[in-house]
Amino acid sequence: MKEDIEQKLYDAEITAVVHGFIQVWNKFESTLSTELTRIQESLEGLRPGKESHPNANYELFYRVSSNIYLKDSVTMGELSKSLSVPLSTATRMVDWLVDNGYLERLPDAEDRRVVRVTLTNLGQEIHKTIDRYIRHRVQQIFSCLTNEERTTLLTLIGKVIYSLKEVTR
Repeated sequence: MKEDIEQKLYDAEITAVVHGFIQVWNKFESTLSTELTRIQESLEGLRPGKESHPNANYELFYRVSSNIYLKDSVTMGELSKSLSVPLSTATRMVDWLVDNGYLERLPDAEDRRVVRVTLTNLGQEIHKTIDRYIRHRVQQIFSCLTNEERTTLLTLIGKVIYSLKEVTR
């Protein structure tokens, strides 16, 4: 009986946290979109003669750019695997990002059959801008925590992410 009550309380806590995240995420997403549109307009000098794409998808951009930024370039196969999408889907994503000036395709120096994908100057600037925005927002969110609480929270989040990766293998 006691275990049933504890399980119901645990389930209610999880439901409340999930609902809270959904509410906060919607606000965060709309704020991010507005901020990125403003920043995109300020970066237009990097693309003379080209306007911002009216359907810019910064979530898609960031998912892809995060896999490229620290590595300088990736193959389509590597990108497909890291995004957990079929190669055809990764190719369509890259096509859109190349067409909009965020990425470019380059031949591999060692294997002519391989194409590598890298960020353009504009892509690098937008990636850095999104990173700064996210870090700033996370710092704002974590400002209510002590250093010890932040460390504990980040450790716990790391464990949850590891567990999610294991469960979804």
